[in-house]
Amino acid sequence: MPVSTSDREMQNRLKALSAGLRESGICVLHQDSDHRFDLVENPPPSWPRQSMLGLREADILPAAIAADFAAAHERCRRDATEETMSFGLGDGLRRRHFDIRMLPDETGVTVIVVDTTEEQARELAVAALLREVSHRSKNLLAIVQSVAMQTAHHSTSTQDFLDKFRGRLHALSGTQDLVTESNWRGTFLQSLIASQLARVGPTALANVRVTGENPLLGPNASLHIGLAIHELGANAMLHGALANGDPGHVWIDAHMEEGASGAADLIIEWQETGIAAWKRQPHFGTLVLERIVPLSVGGTADFSIESDGVRYRLVVPADQFEA
Repeated sequence: MPVSTSDREMQNRLKALSAGLRESGICVLHQDSDHRFDLVENPPPSWPRQSMLGLREADILPAAIAADFAAAHERCRRDATEETMSFGLGDGLRRRHFDIRMLPDETGVTVIVVDTTEEQARELAVAALLREVSHRSKNLLAIVQSVAMQTAHHSTSTQDFLDKFRGRLHALSGTQDLVTESNWRGTFLQSLIASQLARVGPTALANVRVTGENPLLGPNASLHIGLAIHELGANAMLHGALANGDPGHVWIDAHMEEGASGAADLIIEWQETGIAAWKRQPHFGTLVLERIVPLSVGGTADFSIESDGVRYRLVVPADQFEA
């Protein structure tokens, strides 16, 4: 018997509807008044049974879920109102979550099943991300507050404070940009060095040699080591190896050494040579290098001004970076 045009159109619409349900991950079921499924379209792959036609809830779902499902079905038909419920089902090593809507009709109940597993995972990820943002923002604000207080304490005038604080704030900002671009994993040491020295001055990198390891520093280590590189670079530009017309050079080297815990620590060394020594005066720069940075990363530091240059050695524990 030939298929009529109207029947063909109906079949095409049903195929299109079925394809749309598959793409959207929505399942449509229908139960008769005896709770038997007489329509099953796009059943969830993780459900215990795929062949559901003619079966009831108890034949398909775990007992506790099936009982709640049946009770919701009865309320939906009895009160002629929409019912909703949610439940989770094991799927191998993970658990999938489903939202259920039941709509009454003349012959039973239409059931719409939506897999919300990925949506819930995204919501949890966003919540965790917001907590992380809050935590890191508080840490960064604490660093900024400390930098502002110490800069003010060691400044000779308002303009002196503004000049120094602006530079240090830009150093923190530049490192934060690198950390954010990596989804807060941190930043690679050599990228951090290049970024900080470029901010100090356009010619700062010309007389700088960087060698050795290039580990991924964690966010905390990135911020504080970036601040140390800024201090060293700024001082070198003012009256050190990077000053205009000075014949000096800077060598920055990073290597691994076994630490007290048995793990490999990162050793960062800054050496300026071929210059007259800095005047040894207490200022915030030395406080950053000798106390704030090593304390913040849980390491140690040695800073010395010698007859022919400047030496800085920072030990960074293994938990602050990825080799």
